[in-house]
Amino acid sequence: MSVTTPFRRPVTLRDPTEHERVATPLELLFDLCFVVAVAVLAAELHHAIADGHALDGAARYATLFIPLWWAWMSHTWFATAYDNGDAVHRLLTLAQMAGVLALAATVPAAFAGDVAPFTIAYTVMRLPLVILWLRAGRDDVAHRRFAYRYAAGTVVAQGVWLAALLVPEPGRWVVWALALAVELATPPWAVAAAPDRIFHAGHIAERYGLFTIIVIGETILAVAVGMRDGVADGSFDAAGVVIAASALAIAFALWWLYFDSLGREGLERNRRAAFAWGYGHYVIFVSVAAVGAGVQAQLDLVTHGEDGTTALAAVGIPVAATLLAFAWLQHAANRRRSEATRLVVPAALAIAIVAAAAMVPSAPSALGDVLLALVLAGAVTAGVARRGTGDAA
Repeated sequence: MSVTTPFRRPVTLRDPTEHERVATPLELLFDLCFVVAVAVLAAELHHAIADGHALDGAARYATLFIPLWWAWMSHTWFATAYDNGDAVHRLLTLAQMAGVLALAATVPAAFAGDVAPFTIAYTVMRLPLVILWLRAGRDDVAHRRFAYRYAAGTVVAQGVWLAALLVPEPGRWVVWALALAVELATPPWAVAAAPDRIFHAGHIAERYGLFTIIVIGETILAVAVGMRDGVADGSFDAAGVVIAASALAIAFALWWLYFDSLGREGLERNRRAAFAWGYGHYVIFVSVAAVGAGVQAQLDLVTHGEDGTTALAAVGIPVAATLLAFAWLQHAANRRRSEATRLVVPAALAIAIVAAAAMVPSAPSALGDVLLALVLAGAVTAGVARRGTGDAA
């Protein structure tokens, strides 16, 4: 009987021009673990908004999302170059998945202010990736400096993350900022030592698209959970129906705009554009997942008679941030300036809707949701019309 998955095979660079490179079942399982982590983090934001701590909750949410996003992104870029499918690679990737679930378990404590478990879980779950980079450097002589730089930068960053726990606040935040700076600087430093392109543009675009679907799924889940809870306690009324329908329209429109706006052009243009494309997705991921948390908080507030500006802002602000991120990546990575400008318009309208609600506190947030959905529907329709006439520049 043939063995299809050897324990170990040489780690060599995969062909960055490989035809029809797609996500592997292991990568899909990896993403599934991050679904759990994102859901736990979004749930904490939802509770913070519903409890009247929206600003503090948003700051904690955005901060804790950074290590989560970076852990996913770091492995994704490794796998596009060196996924050889052997048992060692699988086991080390599965170890990272276990680490992600442990990280998710520490999110509530981190939200409450106890960041030590979260920091320790994050640094431990990153160690298998260091081993994977060391394997690649050992076997791939041509790209050894590239792989070893990645490993070295990752180890240093984890050391700084842990060292921060020994520093009292507010100095701890300064040390964590240094750790994040090391993390962000490691890929450019490593890629500078690579003699050629080391990633598959189509594969990376697909992987980022799949993660975008995950975070959009948070909004769809929020609608389902909010409707379930409202029906169960008898508080789901006409306003709840309008919010749920509008939220679904918003989620579908964000999906449409993302996949119509952000292809693989930025990844293929040059290394600088690829970094802008990859790093810029943080804003997309954190904002789209926040839309889901905002919708669920809004359903909680409205169905319990606590409608107001905060309820609408919890949805409208992340929608605007998502659209601005789309626009920035169209300009910075894809060099499609006119398309970027067109995406800024609905973002500005979303901000205007939230601002108008702040000036008229008695206005129902459901009305604001309808307006947000209409703005996004208009953006989708305009994009379809332009492509129908061949004007996609």
